[in-house]
This record gives sequence, structure tokens and C-alpha cells, in this order.
Amino acid sequence: MTSVKSPARRVAIAGVVGALYVVLSLAVAPIAFGPVQFRVGEALKPLVIKYPVTIPAFGIGTVIINLFSPFAGALELVFMPLVDVTGGVLCYLVARRVGGVFGTYLASLIYALYTAAGVGVVLTVAAGLPYLVAFASVAVSEVVLLLLGNALLVRRI
Repeated sequence: MTSVKSPARRVAIAGVVGALYVVLSLAVAPIAFGPVQFRVGEALKPLVIKYPVTIPAFGIGTVIINLFSPFAGALELVFMPLVDVTGGVLCYLVARRVGGVFGTYLASLIYALYTAAGVGVVLTVAAGLPYLVAFASVAVSEVVLLLLGNALLVRRI
């Protein structure tokens, strides 16, 4: 029987979560890009709190999704995966440091705002949108999705 902590199990969890992230995000592709983004896969991101092995899976998933973006370029294919990976590490560390239910929600909120800040940069540079408008429009969906993901996945697993 495979242990929960076995390398094979960790790789399998990361692979499944990364694949789900891509599929769920591309399923809503028309609204997955641009100033009003709603990537359903974002709701999976709080899983980094319980499964830190999924952190790089979100970076790889972001590369795959952003290949379909009308803004695909260095910012989408290099900068945003780095934002997702560093945001995942930050989320994990905040949740561990603060602890409890509050810690998981605070960590998820920080991850959502950190991601929105990164997307805001991309939309400002690539689409010429004012930064605060781009940040705010993406932050709304990010906060909703990550807090919902925390409630449905992290708090129940």
C-alpha cells in the first residue's frame, strides 16, 4: 500500500491537481483571459496549504493555460507562472505561521491578491489598461474563487 507521504503519491497528487487546474480553467476560456477573468481552476489554489507539492503544478498549469491567451508572451509564460509559484509558497507559509481556520483564509486571501497584482501588471503592459482597474477587476474573481476553494477543499480535506 502506498503511503500518503510516498514520492509516488505526492507526484500523483500534483499531477492530478495541475491537470484539473488546466481543464477547469480552459473550460471557461472565453472569460479566462482579459480584464474580467474567471478561471474556475483558481479555486484549487488553496490546496497548496495541505499539499505544498502542488505549488509547482500551478506554475506549470499557468504556462499551459496562458498558451491560449491573446496576451501570450514573456509576461504570461514566465512572469505569471513565477507569480503563481511564489504566491503558492507565500500562501503555504502564511497558513502554517498563522494557523487554524483564520490562517487558511488569510493565506488564501493573500494568494488571491498577490495573483491579481501579477495579472494587473500583465494587463497594464500587454493591454494598456490602468493598473488599478486591471488589479481590481481580477481581484474580485480571485478573492471569490480562492476563498470558496478554501471553504470547499482545504477546510473539508
